Amino acid sequence: MYRIGICDDEKGTCTELEDILYRYAKNRGLKFDINIWYTGEELCEYLRQNNTLDMLFLDIELISTDGIKVGNFIREELENMETDIIYISSNSSYAMNLFRIQPIDFLIKPLDEARIEEVMLRGIKQYTRKRQMFDYQIKGSFYKLHCKEILYFYSENKKIVIVTKADKIIFNGKIKEIAKRLPYNFIQIHQSFIVNMDYVEECTYEMVRMRDKAELNISQPYRKSVREQIMKYKWEKNN
Repeated sequence: MYRIGICDDEKGTCTELEDILYRYAKNRGLKFDINIWYTGEELCEYLRQNNTLDMLFLDIELISTDGIKVGNFIREELENMETDIIYISSNSSYAMNLFRIQPIDFLIKPLDEARIEEVMLRGIKQYTRKRQMFDYQIKGSFYKLHCKEILYFYSENKKIVIVTKADKIIFNGKIKEIAKRLPYNFIQIHQSFIVNMDYVEECTYEMVRMRDKAELNISQPYRKSVREQIMKYKWEKNN
């Protein structure tokens, strides 16, 4: 079940978008669970209660708590980078002010069904990738972890450390072998580091700053390829 939220104070827009999404699901044999809110406060309260969404269509120009504030609440206060946000507006000038929220698209009213279908195709592809698992072994026991939970890997004293949003996991392994088993949003930046590009907050030629504020060095042999891969990933994610 793919969980979708719509938050827009124009009821007509909500109804139109809901109809388009259910039609898309029916034509492709998918199951959508769609919830609608007409204010940002109602949506934030729903999310504050540990409810989650896979995708959120969010109007920027909400009357009280606007869509940018809601987006910042999701990314900063809830620390939720998993929900794909698609902004809706009648004004395209907002688009360049949304980098930190990392929306996957920006739709201009009136809504275009073909554009919405493009967004859904990309969103569902990302949803599938986020559900991919990484398996590892500790003292003869096997474990699995959602790749979306992993910020980065590093090697230390012949051990591999997985850094997640809540923990560190240590096991035996080699960085080069791990790199072969990860989805395309993970890249190697150093002989000792692999990072999840979804959690890169800042990237310079020499380092990346991760969501947990760790600053990781990009070694000289990797600098050109890392820059190219991050630019390519960000472009593909938003197209």
